Amino acid sequence: MLYHGLSIMLAPVLILQGLKVRRTTPRLAEPEGERVGQTGPNPTLSLLILGDSAAAGVGVINQSEALLGQILKLLSPKVDVNYALFAKTGATTSSTLQALNEPVDCSHPILGQTHFDVIVTSLGVNDITSSVNCEKWLQQQQQFFELIRERYQPKLILVTALPPLGLFPALPNPLRWSLGKRANQFNSRLQQLLLKLNQQGKLTSQFSMITLPLDNPQPELSMLEFMRQVMASDGFHPGAPIYNAWAGLVVEQILDGAVVRTCA
Repeated sequence: MLYHGLSIMLAPVLILQGLKVRRTTPRLAEPEGERVGQTGPNPTLSLLILGDSAAAGVGVINQSEALLGQILKLLSPKVDVNYALFAKTGATTSSTLQALNEPVDCSHPILGQTHFDVIVTSLGVNDITSSVNCEKWLQQQQQFFELIRERYQPKLILVTALPPLGLFPALPNPLRWSLGKRANQFNSRLQQLLLKLNQQGKLTSQFSMITLPLDNPQPELSMLEFMRQVMASDGFHPGAPIYNAWAGLVVEQILDGAVVRTCA
């Protein structure tokens, strides 16, 4: 209640700060590199990454440093993978739903496929910085989850939690504080939604939430300074160290969930 009251009082300041951040934050390009392909001659795992600029790898130069490339690097000693990345800067849950609901030619290299063993999602930052409220966002997320589950029949859907916007160097206070609180609220409700979905016995897909462990190993640095070191130059997107940690959690879930038989 205190957060909502303060947010209403600070609304004019938050709006002005948000506009300034949009105007002054550098726009980084999506990284180069293959988004569809396979590793090795006999893939036994199919992987799809869906989402926004973070899913696309903004913040690094090549896909080899981004989430997709780091996942493939960690999986390569154990399993060959069919992989696909469908992500776009600025994507929201609503825009991604719209893209998935458009008529798709069966020859489309990504959306035309009929099955993925694992789907990793990364959506929410662009929702949270817009005017969408939590209830509406949860409805959209549930529609999104139901759509990808029905269309691709994955064994595992790994849902990436909203990042800690309260630690983003690009954001000034009180905007940083407000968005951080908002992200915590959205994450709490998202976790409840995933628990509810997992309790529905008819589902063949298992949902799991990925929350990045952003622990500062350098006590002499403030958390904000640490984030400046591990994030991209714009202070808003992940850097290679965060993509590496993110990929590690994804691979851990894939292997622990017995989604694929490995050769190791």
